[in-house]
Amino acid sequence: MLWTEVTSRCGFVKLLTSSVGTRTMRTWVLLLSGAVLVLVCTQLSWSNVSRMSIQSATVYDTAEPSCIDRLAPKYNRVEDIFCLNLPKFLPQFKNPCFYEYFLMGKRKLRCLPYFYIIGMDKSGSTDLHGRIAKHPLIYGNAGEMDKETQFWSWSRYGFMNKRRGLMKTTLDNYMDLFSQTAQVIDAHNDTEIITGDATPMDLWDFRGWPMIPQNSDLNEPWVLTPHFLKYIYKGAPKLIIQFREPIDRLYSDYVFLDYGKDPLEFHKHSLQAIDMMNACLKNHSTRFCYFDYNMYQKLPARIHLGCYSVFLKEWFRVFPRSAFHVTRTTEYKNDMEGTLKGVFDFLEIPQLSKTLMADVLNQTKRHVTAEKKGVALPETVKVLREFYADCNKETAELLGDDRFLWKDHYS
Repeated sequence: MLWTEVTSRCGFVKLLTSSVGTRTMRTWVLLLSGAVLVLVCTQLSWSNVSRMSIQSATVYDTAEPSCIDRLAPKYNRVEDIFCLNLPKFLPQFKNPCFYEYFLMGKRKLRCLPYFYIIGMDKSGSTDLHGRIAKHPLIYGNAGEMDKETQFWSWSRYGFMNKRRGLMKTTLDNYMDLFSQTAQVIDAHNDTEIITGDATPMDLWDFRGWPMIPQNSDLNEPWVLTPHFLKYIYKGAPKLIIQFREPIDRLYSDYVFLDYGKDPLEFHKHSLQAIDMMNACLKNHSTRFCYFDYNMYQKLPARIHLGCYSVFLKEWFRVFPRSAFHVTRTTEYKNDMEGTLKGVFDFLEIPQLSKTLMADVLNQTKRHVTAEKKGVALPETVKVLREFYADCNKETAELLGDDRFLWKDHYS
C-alpha cells in the first residue's frame, strides 16, 4: 500500500524497471529505487509516510478463512464459526433473524444482535446501554445486567466458565440469550424491534486467539472476533465504541477491579506495568504483547487497554469506518442528550419524544466506580501521558478526529 502510493506520486520506478531485462535485476532496482524515493522525492514528507503507514496497516488481507474443525463441539474445543451455515436473515425484520424449522412444521425465530457496543471498559458503556435500552424499539438480552453476553471475548474460550459451571459455549447458546427478543418480534410481527450486545471486552480481549483453529501454529493471530462477525453477518453489524481519556480510564479500572485503592499504589503499579510492556515490546511485536494471555495475567494494572489504536486496527482491517459510531465519555457526560441522539441516528431508529428523553436523562447513573480515593498523582499522569502519546496520536489519525488526542482534557 505504502509502496504503491510512493511510486505513483514520484512516478519513475516503472520507467526504470521496464528497461531491465531479468526478474532478479528488476527486483534489485525496485529495492534501490525505494530507498532513493524516500530520500529524494520532494512530494513526500515524513508525516505523509506516517499517515500512509497507518492506512496500510488497516487494509485487511482479502483471503477468507475457511472451515477447519467441524468436530470441535463434540470434543469441547472452541467452535469453528467458519464451519457453520446460517440461513439468510429475513428481510422483513430490521433485526437479523431467521427461522429454525423442526418436525411437524414447527418453527422458532432465532436472532442475533442488530448492534454491538464493543467498548471500552470503564468508559460509560453500561450506562450508555442502559439509557438507549429505554427506547421502545430496543430490547436487552439475557446476559449480565441485561446487556453483556461476554460471548465473543470470554464464554466461548472458557475464561469465565469455572465460575458459571459451563462448558465452552457455542453460537447456538449465544442466540438463546436473545430468545426473548425473538419471541416478541415473532409474536407481534414487529419488524422494527432491535436488540444489542454491550460487552466492552469485545473490542480488546483477543487472549483466546491461539484456540481458534485458523490460528493454529501461528505466532500471531490471523483470525479474530471481527472476522467471525463479518462471516456471520455477511457484512458489518452496527458497532458502537465509547472511549474515555486513557489515564482516567486506567485509574477507574484499577480501583474497580481491586488492583489497588489509592493514588500511591496506582503510581507504583503504573510504573511496573509500563516497564513490563516495554520489556515485552523489545522482544516481541505489539500484537503479541497486547493480546498475550500471560502478559495480561501478570500486569499490575491493565495499562495496555488505553492504547486504543492497537485494537481499532484489528477491527478496521475487517470493517469500513462507516460501520462504527465512536463517542467520547467527555461528550456523553457533558451532552448526554446529544450523544444519545447521535446513537439513535446511527442505529436508524426514531428519536425519543421530549417526555421520554427527559425520563432517560434523569435516570440514575449505572456502574459507577466506588471507593476511589482522589485522582492520579501529577507524576503518574506525566509518565502515563508519555506512554500513551503515540497511541493517542495513532487513534486520532485512524478516526480522523483530533479530539482523541485529549488536548482539551490536559489543558
